[in-house]
Amino acid sequence: MDGANAPDLTVQEMNPNEVAYAERLTKIKGILSGETSIRLTLQFLYSHNRSDLLILKTIKQSVEMRNSVCHSATIYANAIMHAGTTVDTFLRENLDWLSRATNWAKFSATAGLGVIHRGHLQQGRSLMAPYLPQSGAAGGGSPYSEGGALYALGLIHANHGEGIKQFLRESLRGTNVEVIQHGACLGLGLAALGTADEEIYEDVKNVLYTDSAVAGEAAGISMGLLMVGTASEKASEMLAYARDTQHEKIIRGLALNIALTVYGREEEADTLIEQLTRDQDPILRYGGMFALALAYRGTANNKAIRQLLHFAVSDVSDDVRRTAVLALGFVLYSEPEQTPRIVSLLSES
Repeated sequence: MDGANAPDLTVQEMNPNEVAYAERLTKIKGILSGETSIRLTLQFLYSHNRSDLLILKTIKQSVEMRNSVCHSATIYANAIMHAGTTVDTFLRENLDWLSRATNWAKFSATAGLGVIHRGHLQQGRSLMAPYLPQSGAAGGGSPYSEGGALYALGLIHANHGEGIKQFLRESLRGTNVEVIQHGACLGLGLAALGTADEEIYEDVKNVLYTDSAVAGEAAGISMGLLMVGTASEKASEMLAYARDTQHEKIIRGLALNIALTVYGREEEADTLIEQLTRDQDPILRYGGMFALALAYRGTANNKAIRQLLHFAVSDVSDDVRRTAVLALGFVLYSEPEQTPRIVSLLSES
C-alpha cells in the first residue's frame, strides 16, 4: 500500500505549476525588496569599473608620507573612485601604507571599505569581520577601526538593513567606548533608514543622553536618518535637548537630525524652520538652512529661495551664510539652469 502511494507523493512534490509559482514568487519578492536591483547594480559597477589605479599610485607616491591629511585624502579618493564596485585592490596592495592611518583617519579608512562594498549584502558581514569588535577579546583591535567597521556595515546595507540591524544594535549596547558608539550609531541610522523603528530610536537616544560629544553627535544624525521624512513630533524634543547641551558637536548632530525629519515635507516644515532660523545659536540656524534645503529639495520654491538668499547675505555667522548658499543647490537641483543666475548675484556680494 505504502509502495503504491509513494509515486503519487513524488508527483505532488514536483508539480511543475507549483515549482514555477514558487520560483516566480521568489523572483518578485527579490524585485520588490530591491535585492535584485542591488545585485544587478553591483554586477554592473564591477564589470564597468574603469577607475585608474595608476592615478592612485601616482597620488600616493607624490604626497608627503608624514602628511596625515594627504594620506586620508588618498584613502577617500580610492573609496569614491571604487564606490560600489567591490574592487579593493589598492587597499590590499598597500596594507603597510594604510596602517599608518591613526585615530579618526583609521576610522574613515575602515569606513571606506563600506563605500567600496556598498550593496554587497551577502558578504558584507564576512568582509568586515577582521575589523569588527570581537566579543570577549580584551582590547583586541583599535576602537577607531572597530567603529569605522560598524559604520561601514551601515554603508553596505544602507536602506536595506534587515540582515544587519540586530547585530548593530547588539554592538551598540555592548560598548561604552565613544568611538565605537559613534560608528554603531551611524551604521544603525543607515541600515534602518526611514523605518522610524521605535526600539532602535530608544537605543540611540540612550547614547545621546549620556551627553558624550563624540557619540552624541553621531546619535543625533542617526536619529534623523531613522526618522527621515516622517515630520515626527520628536523633532521638538530634540530641539529642546540641543538648547540644553553644552557640546557643539551634539548641537550640530541634532540640527542635522531635525532637518532630516522634515525631508520633502515643504510647508509642513515651516514652523520648525522658523524656530531654527530665529535661534540665537548659529549652529541651530545652520540646521535651519539644511531644513530649508531638505524640506524644499528640488522644488525651486520661491519662498525658500528668498529665505536662503536673505540668510546668505545677512547672517552674522560665516557657517550659516555658507550653508545657505549650499542649500540653494538642494532647492534648485531640478532647475539647474536657474542656479548660476541666482548664485552670480551672491558672488558679487
